[in-house]
Amino acid sequence: MHTVTLYGSPGACSLVSMIALEHAQIPYTLNNVILAKGEHKRPEYLAVNPKGKVPALNLNGRVITETPAILIALNSTWPQARLFPESVDSIQRISDLSYLASGVHPLVTRYCRPDLIAGDSDVNEVKARAESAFAGIFNQLNTTLSNQAYWYGDSWSAMDAYWFWVIRRLTGAGFQLDAYQHVAAYFEQMHTLEPVELALKHS
Repeated sequence: MHTVTLYGSPGACSLVSMIALEHAQIPYTLNNVILAKGEHKRPEYLAVNPKGKVPALNLNGRVITETPAILIALNSTWPQARLFPESVDSIQRISDLSYLASGVHPLVTRYCRPDLIAGDSDVNEVKARAESAFAGIFNQLNTTLSNQAYWYGDSWSAMDAYWFWVIRRLTGAGFQLDAYQHVAAYFEQMHTLEPVELALKHS
C-alpha cells in the first residue's frame, strides 16, 4: 500500500498536484504550508524540502519536488490513472511540462506579484512585460483549443490541470480572457470536472 503526503499552500501551484491526485483517486494526506505566513521557510518544512517551496510530495518515504517531477512520478506509479494519454510518449510529456514550468509559470509570478521580481525596476513595467508575453501564449492556446477540448485533443491530462492553475491565478489577479473565447470556455469547463471541484474544496 502506498503512503502519499502532499505539502501545498492555498492558491499555489500545489493545486496542480492535488487535481492530479484527485483525478487518479489516490488517497493522500494534505499538509498545508501557508506561504503568506512564511511557513515554507520554517525549519520543520525545510527539513522536508530544503528548497523552501511547495509543492513537495512524500511518496512512500521519498520526497519529490517540482510539479513536473511530481506529475511524472504519479503517472509512473499509477499508470492506470492515465494522467497522460497513452498516445503521448514520455519525451513529449517532459517537453510540454517543461514548457509550462519554465516558459509559462515564471511569468505568472511576474504578472501576479511583480513586486517580488522588480527589485529596483518599475513594478508596472514588470507586470506589463508579463502581460505582453501572455498575449502571445494565450493566442497560441486559444488556437489549439479552437478545435479540441483539451491540450491533448479529446483526452484530459495533467497538462490541463497545470493550465487550469495558470489561468485561475492570472484571472484572479485581473487578467482578462475576453480576447480568448476558447480559453475562457476551456477554463469554465474545467471548473465542472469532479477532480477540480474536489481539489478546490480541499485547497
